Amino acid sequence: MDKKAKIQYTLVFLSDLFSLVVSSALAWLVLDRGLRVILEYERQEQVQFFLILACVFLLDFLCFNHADGFVRRGWKKELLICAQSSLVLAAGLAVVMLLTKAGMMDSRYLYTGIVATNAVMQYVCRMLLKTYLSRHFYKGSMATLVGVVTTTDRADKLVKALKSDWTMKVQGAALLDWDGKERTIHDVPVTAGYEDFMDWVRREPLDAVYIDVPYQTGESLRPYVREIESMGPAVHLNVPVLEQYIPHGRETWMPRLEHTLEETGGSLFVTLQSNEYRFGDMVLKRLMDIVGSLVGCLISLPIIAVVAIPLKLESPGPLLFKQKRVGLNGRVFNIYKLRSMYQDAEARKQELMARNKMSGLMFKMDDDPRITRVGRFIRKYSIDELPQFFNVLIGQMSLVGTRPPTLDEYSCYQSHHKGRLSMKPGLTGMWQISGRSDITDFEEVVKLDMTYIDNWSLQLDIKILFKTIGVVLRGHGAE
Repeated sequence: MDKKAKIQYTLVFLSDLFSLVVSSALAWLVLDRGLRVILEYERQEQVQFFLILACVFLLDFLCFNHADGFVRRGWKKELLICAQSSLVLAAGLAVVMLLTKAGMMDSRYLYTGIVATNAVMQYVCRMLLKTYLSRHFYKGSMATLVGVVTTTDRADKLVKALKSDWTMKVQGAALLDWDGKERTIHDVPVTAGYEDFMDWVRREPLDAVYIDVPYQTGESLRPYVREIESMGPAVHLNVPVLEQYIPHGRETWMPRLEHTLEETGGSLFVTLQSNEYRFGDMVLKRLMDIVGSLVGCLISLPIIAVVAIPLKLESPGPLLFKQKRVGLNGRVFNIYKLRSMYQDAEARKQELMARNKMSGLMFKMDDDPRITRVGRFIRKYSIDELPQFFNVLIGQMSLVGTRPPTLDEYSCYQSHHKGRLSMKPGLTGMWQISGRSDITDFEEVVKLDMTYIDNWSLQLDIKILFKTIGVVLRGHGAE
């Protein structure tokens, strides 16, 4: 399943589950607490009834693909599918209760009340979800940021098709035959032409790039495709020789390559991407981030309270330091730290650049005069990083990942450096457990980060977390 199908499947399941829970609660409250028409049943019989109901619901949802074509379905089609689902739920619940001789088998009021209320609730919830997905999802942080590289004759159909996909936010379009005049395509701005489209791709935050151009061999595209792919975004490349096989009119034959090809806007695309991770593993990683960040926030509060007093006494100014950093595929966000430097630290950075001991696009120096005495202590034991658990909690960072660069550093990145941003930035990572400040070559940092991305697994994250604890307690390699 692709990203769109996974999100859609999960949201429809949660919508139907919410509908069933609310319907059961309403039916119980009205029929038992209000009308008092439900007989007295033992707690064991009540638990048995709702377990059977949950099992029948799961079988109904898993056996029938309710999420397939969800957003594209009209209200009549949705109403029919919800009616079919309610009938299956009613029949399944009746058959299982009869076969198991459930204690609440004679509770006709509750049975009818739940099934009838759920039929209405399910339809209402699905229509509300459909409205949200089609009108608002692309504005959120989970949307896929897309760039288009194409020609004028192909642009209209492709951009229109991409904008109809609720998971995608089209950032802009580059027309290789652009005349330079200001224009938009379905409200998407044309931002570059043949001469500068790669400059635009390099600086724009993108999760995916669609390249739809007429070509014979593709040789002229190879350096561009290779560079974009090395930066992290997925590359969707059209295959002109296969476009003749797209069905037209009544023709239905299609080569059996759907698992490797995607048809969008009348063109066929093959997808190239450095890494592909299992959906379940990424869900578990996010759950681990949420639980870990909540625990981290609770542990951090008393520690921050203790260091806040001496920190403020030594250097007047705000307790927290906020700075713009660059995250996943070029997204800009605010990172939070306990302030470990004097207030004029950023202004003094330029005059200290000559003492930078890092070769490359990072700044590190011995005995940095901008750091306060309390700041040196909290840096040594990474206490200054504790507020970043909030960044992890809201989804801007992960517990384990790559360290996010500053805007100045990112502006100097070459294309291969951007590959380290193809995974969400983290509190810790390969660099932190491999010496941190002892590493003085930025290219070595990039190499460590790419090793992590190329070999990522949940087991590797857990291993890095445990190693980080040891590194932090020893204060090894920190400045």
